[in-house]
Amino acid sequence: MGDELVTPKVAVNAFVFDGGGRILLARRADNGLWCVPGGHVDLGETVAGACLRELHEETGLKAEVVRLVGVYSDPAASLHHSKGPQWHTIRLSFLCRATGGTLSTSDETSEVQYFPLDALPPLMTDHERRIRDAVGNDREAVIA
Repeated sequence: MGDELVTPKVAVNAFVFDGGGRILLARRADNGLWCVPGGHVDLGETVAGACLRELHEETGLKAEVVRLVGVYSDPAASLHHSKGPQWHTIRLSFLCRATGGTLSTSDETSEVQYFPLDALPPLMTDHERRIRDAVGNDREAVIA
């Protein structure tokens, strides 16, 4: 390995709010923490397409992208150390509007539900900050 170049991974998250202003979250099956639905972009896929695919796979909902919430690349919040080489994730978060489907879990999610913003469950690193950035439809995208 030595001097091998490791490039960042690209991930997306879908922020979906219900009519009462509650946010849709999914509990991860692997660690029990709650997160904004999302995942890695597949080769040959657009970021918006990946966002909608991940949302549907993890929650059963179909949606449309409304706007970009932000681009998050701070290594302090996204540098991962595992049994293999370390990796850094660049995350693009999108506000989405549900258009159909039925809430359901997947192999990656053990629960899916809406939460009031003042009663969020234990979240994955950096998700609370991105939720705050997603609140309000009139803001410009965050670059962090």
